[in-house]
Amino acid sequence: MGKKVGALIKFRGIVQGVGFRPFVYRMAQKYKLKGTVKNSSKGVIIEVDGGLEDVKAFYKHIKENPPVLSVIDESYIEIKKASGFKDFEIVKSEKEEGFTPISPDIATCDDCLREVFDPSDRRYLYPFTNCTNCGPRFTIIEDIPYDRKNTTMHKFPMCDDCRSEYEDPINRRYHAQPNACPVCGPQLILWNSEGKVIEEDPIEGCIRLLEKGKVVAIKGLGGFHLALYPFDDKVVKRLRDRKKRPAKPFALMVRDLSTASNYCNIGKSEEKLLLSRERPIVLLERKSNCAIPPLVAPDTDFLGLMLPYTPLHHILLRKGPEILIMTSANLSEEPLVYRNENALTDLSRIADAYLVNNRDIARPCDDSVTMVVDENSILIRRSRGYVPKAIPIKSKKGSQLIAMGPFEKNTFCLVKDGRAFISHHIGDLGNEKSVEAYISGIEDFLRMFRCEPQAVVCDMHPDYYSTRYGIELSNKMKIPVYNVQHHHAHIASVLAEKGIEEDVIGIAFDGTGFGQDETIWGGEYLIANTESFERYGYFYSVKMPGGEKAIREIDRMAVSYLYESFNSLDIDIPFIKNYDKKRLDLIGKMIINGINSPLTSSCGRLFDAVSALLGLCSVVQYDAQGAIVLEKKAGKMSELEASYDYSINGNNVVDFRPMINNIVCDIKKSVDSSLISRRFHSTIVYATIDICRKIKRERSIKKVVLSGGSFQNRNLTYLLIKYLKREGFDVFINSLVPPNDGGVSLGQAVIGLTKIEKE
Repeated sequence: MGKKVGALIKFRGIVQGVGFRPFVYRMAQKYKLKGTVKNSSKGVIIEVDGGLEDVKAFYKHIKENPPVLSVIDESYIEIKKASGFKDFEIVKSEKEEGFTPISPDIATCDDCLREVFDPSDRRYLYPFTNCTNCGPRFTIIEDIPYDRKNTTMHKFPMCDDCRSEYEDPINRRYHAQPNACPVCGPQLILWNSEGKVIEEDPIEGCIRLLEKGKVVAIKGLGGFHLALYPFDDKVVKRLRDRKKRPAKPFALMVRDLSTASNYCNIGKSEEKLLLSRERPIVLLERKSNCAIPPLVAPDTDFLGLMLPYTPLHHILLRKGPEILIMTSANLSEEPLVYRNENALTDLSRIADAYLVNNRDIARPCDDSVTMVVDENSILIRRSRGYVPKAIPIKSKKGSQLIAMGPFEKNTFCLVKDGRAFISHHIGDLGNEKSVEAYISGIEDFLRMFRCEPQAVVCDMHPDYYSTRYGIELSNKMKIPVYNVQHHHAHIASVLAEKGIEEDVIGIAFDGTGFGQDETIWGGEYLIANTESFERYGYFYSVKMPGGEKAIREIDRMAVSYLYESFNSLDIDIPFIKNYDKKRLDLIGKMIINGINSPLTSSCGRLFDAVSALLGLCSVVQYDAQGAIVLEKKAGKMSELEASYDYSINGNNVVDFRPMINNIVCDIKKSVDSSLISRRFHSTIVYATIDICRKIKRERSIKKVVLSGGSFQNRNLTYLLIKYLKREGFDVFINSLVPPNDGGVSLGQAVIGLTKIEKE
């Protein structure tokens, strides 16, 4: 036997609440080591005595084969003199200055699921079953370190059986902080519309109501869902009317993968996402014989499906219907409802009943949404299951900062010790409740992550609430504030994900972003890095008659593009013929005289204009509806069609007015609108490839980054990636954060970090 040594070992990352200490305990037994392991606010700290080779092998094994739910960001070992330990023990957590990353909420594991459906198990049909490998984390933790007393489970003292599991290092529930059973844990309660208890088995009662076509508000991990049987159009329409959501697609929860495959086509990457521990909603192509009524998702050929991720969901969908609408329980544009008392008031005009429980939710967390394009997994909303997992970013000084995020689809981001912590989905900051959720979320994260920002990073738009509150924070904390251009932040979000430091061609396509020239940008060709950018080229700017009104009344953008293209509105096409003459004259005067008509280079507004021109959509009822119906009209594209005309001038302005002229000619010839849509999509791709070729010739840049909300369009994203690669470009897209505004805070953060670490 070799010489006995001691060792101090530290692991940082997601190493608490994921079974890390019992795993270390088992490895210590395997390698015959004595010592201790404990949680601290700086991570997991291990002290061991043993043979030098055994200690090294022990450390190597943990580092290379950690528990499945853990994420090791940093590790450290120091060999020293043996300390004289007699046994190996898991010792009580210590509280120090500092923090340790928190695990996201995790879908129910197979072991727990077996117990839930085993009639001989003491947790049979218990809807709050969990272990160290699954269950709530982020949505129950109130402070660090992650111990039961610091979670919303503190009010549920464990029974003797649960306590025995909790204290047994070999048990998979060892120090599982939410551990519970029917004897000692949270319980379900079924309320009627007035909040009175319905005296029957809550799950049986819930299923009975759902089968009668009732809307039941069901409390889940991060908030309430509105659950509904999806096959009756009258029932679905009633929910749409009550929720004031006339057309936006509803998400669905299905019993299992086999059931999902009855309704949608599922590729390998999509299957992997559906079954992942994050359990996001996955946008899947509906089958031609899909029985789900179009009213569930009227504007698209895709359905948002997710599999059950809590025991409650599994029980409901096994005992009741195999598929349910499960849409976020909120009023239009307001935050997710997550407290029992708020559910009764806020959802009183929507829900017929409430399936609640007495376990509090520490903070709301919406379902995450994903899609797959050419085997690339793209997040549409990053929230439950992903948050607050850190994204490693390059930091030379370990600086700390807060990035405030954008106005729409808001998330904010903290940076500490070379890690970016992006918040859960907050949403649009256009109402009082969302602003309250935003402020409380920031205060919560600053406290939880022990973050002391050295700077605040905001959007350039002076009127965004996120910018105003950022300035308020900087004054309060007496720290500098940096303003970052919106589209630069989009591109930088990809650079942060991929660790790219050199200049790239940044293609930023979206609806809105305040530009350096104080116009509205959105069809941008940038040359960018994480410090600065150059606006190399952009879409020809047109007027937005009525300003923000043109974002909702998208027919205004069609009028604007027609006037820019023909210098007249006397055009013989159905769009003009059917237009209200007084309204057309008014909008025409606004354009001619520049009255409340800001300039925009937005890709999103161009999609809107063409959608309206083709008669697909004139007034949108939810964000990007015009673009979504235009994409549906094109169908699934795998190759480019012939391009429409466009021009690129000496300043690299891409002028699509010739394309509008071509489209009008096609409309007059009664060309099928599906072909027009496909050629429109193709023209954007051709023009973009031309710009990229030009930059490559002039600047020798081969890396192309795609980001912005327009890259939620499958056709645009797929075709650009495919044909840019054919041209020899290396193409990068968002994969860890959304390409839409939900990823902007990460881009802001990395740009801000570059600035403060250069000073």
